[in-house]
Amino acid sequence: MVEERKGKDTSVSQRQIYILSLLSENPKGYQAEEIRQRLHNWGIDVSRRTITRDIDELSLNYGIGEEERGGKTYYFADKYTLKNVDFTIEDLASLAFTKEMLKEYSHLRMGSHAISFIDKIVEQSASLNKLQFDALGSHFKHAGIRNDSRDVINADVEKMIQNAIDNQNKIEIEYYSFSSDESTRRVVHPYQLLLIDSYLCVEGYCELRKEVRRFRLSRIQKMEVLDVKFDLEKELSEFAKKNETFLKLSGEKVEELVLLFTGESIRYVKEYEAKRSKRLEETEKGLYFYGETAIAPDVIRWIRGFGPEVQVIEPAWLAKQLYQEAETLIRR
Repeated sequence: MVEERKGKDTSVSQRQIYILSLLSENPKGYQAEEIRQRLHNWGIDVSRRTITRDIDELSLNYGIGEEERGGKTYYFADKYTLKNVDFTIEDLASLAFTKEMLKEYSHLRMGSHAISFIDKIVEQSASLNKLQFDALGSHFKHAGIRNDSRDVINADVEKMIQNAIDNQNKIEIEYYSFSSDESTRRVVHPYQLLLIDSYLCVEGYCELRKEVRRFRLSRIQKMEVLDVKFDLEKELSEFAKKNETFLKLSGEKVEELVLLFTGESIRYVKEYEAKRSKRLEETEKGLYFYGETAIAPDVIRWIRGFGPEVQVIEPAWLAKQLYQEAETLIRR
């Protein structure tokens, strides 16, 4: 169940996009009060003062004009549209490639919108380009897409979290934890959305655990955006004073990870997993892997996947845990 407040739930950036679009559609321009009324008709209720402040902010990055007529101020902007755009074959190939890569994230609200936006761009090009684009689309195939492993995400939750991040509103969530197999209610200061192995997560400060944590959106069972703000800049400065690495925390202690790979796994790790490490060192014993990470369940699963061709050197507790697991398997 997702609880929404009355009226259209829009962030500052979304509201400003509405205003920019409105100013672009009428070359004669609009008065601030006319803009306020148009937004009201769309279900967005803000003051005239907020409208003028939004226009001031937009004018820093967009060509917004201001003109006095009959003692009244009118605002207008150039129209930002695409018409009869000509693409080279290389341009179309890049768009077709991008669209195919985005299919992995089509289950996300942002991903589906991005795909639709690419289609919109192509539709506004010449018809020949559209035919070429359809043909090019068959040249690419994302072999890594696994439909059966996708999260089921409530689009309203995704949208509400985006707005909460933009407006720096705290959120209250009922969250199911896979590790503890229980649900808890938490107040979170949402900092940003993260894609981790195709899973969409929100990262922020958890008032319950008193630390920065990551929450998969698919495990949020209930959510409410609170009318309580948090100060992002202040919190960032406090984390810096504590020498904490912002946006690299996951609710677990970061530890030194040292692994020794042998056999065929050496070639695989050098080719595909080098980016996970701080450094690799090849010796007569094998390939040493040095890194720093929170030893979360997904990290342990990754290590287990190499079977007898990996040895945990550090941390000692993890080496002991995997040794005991192996003993248990032998007994069984």
